[in-house]
Amino acid sequence: MTTGPRDTEVLSRWWESFLATGQVPAELELVQGRLIRSVHRGELPSGTVYVKTMTFPRAKDRLRYAFRALPATHEAAMLGAVAAAGVRCPEVVAVHTARRAGLPFRSMLVLRALPVVPEPTDMAKRLHDEAVVGAKLLAKGIEHRDLHGGNFVRLVDGTLAVLDLQSATQHAGPREAPGDRVAAAARLLREHLAASDEVAAALCASGLLRNREELAEARARAAAEQLHFQRGRVLRCLGESTEFTRELRWNGILHRTREPLPEGYWLPPSAQARQQWLGQRARQVFGGAGSASLVFPAFFRKWWWPRAKGTLYVPRTCSEVRIHAELLSAVEGFEHYRSVIESR
Repeated sequence: MTTGPRDTEVLSRWWESFLATGQVPAELELVQGRLIRSVHRGELPSGTVYVKTMTFPRAKDRLRYAFRALPATHEAAMLGAVAAAGVRCPEVVAVHTARRAGLPFRSMLVLRALPVVPEPTDMAKRLHDEAVVGAKLLAKGIEHRDLHGGNFVRLVDGTLAVLDLQSATQHAGPREAPGDRVAAAARLLREHLAASDEVAAALCASGLLRNREELAEARARAAAEQLHFQRGRVLRCLGESTEFTRELRWNGILHRTREPLPEGYWLPPSAQARQQWLGQRARQVFGGAGSASLVFPAFFRKWWWPRAKGTLYVPRTCSEVRIHAELLSAVEGFEHYRSVIESR
């Protein structure tokens, strides 16, 4: 970590603000915001940095980190291991963590910005270079559990750097068994399921995979993992996530988006309401017409209603014609979800 006195003063101010309020100063620009983790861009006297912060609002998150290193400490250690393995990654500028009553409270990791250039459009080259990095990490016993294209950046000197080591694990020795290599390749292939055989073969040329049999196994595993991931994204509308929240009330359970509900009303109870709530979310996940936003921002079910019965909330500005069309579309979305996900 290389910081001067002027950097230290700014970093201390950022940390004190986050520690006290759970929010970073307004001078930091939000890059990514999620329920428990945010990434901001900021300027130190020595240059641009990225600030990764985590609060722990959910009991399951506090329990998860109750007896393990907090995310900033763990990722800083993993970044050090990755750099020692000869793989480019962000430089750690500062690490701050705090617990309250022994439980996780605040986590802040500050990373130096990398000199990034646009990625080449050659998909085979990109996949090859990502796989080379994955193979290097495994050779040093580092398992990156979130290995995908979004966690690599191309640097001005042409090399590839890896990001987001929060979920990575350091093992005592190399992880070069077929299962380890196939698992890493499958993570890389998840966003290239439709790639040609020629493009996918870049994984063998990189040395990450050794033969066509391993490649076929990796492609099959990638397809299965992608289905599991999509199923999880759909089901987020039934729990606590960045987009959705769940409220237990005396008379039932409310699922809704995190934005304030617009002026509106509840539709009559329906046996299809739960399917329609899931179906409109499935349209978001799988794409298609009307997938950008949810027409029905809430779903409610009373405790004493049959499990399949519920009601949807609709904005008052929504016409009867559109409501009818959206209900039918949501049912179609649910049937597509069930055919693609639950049948496999």
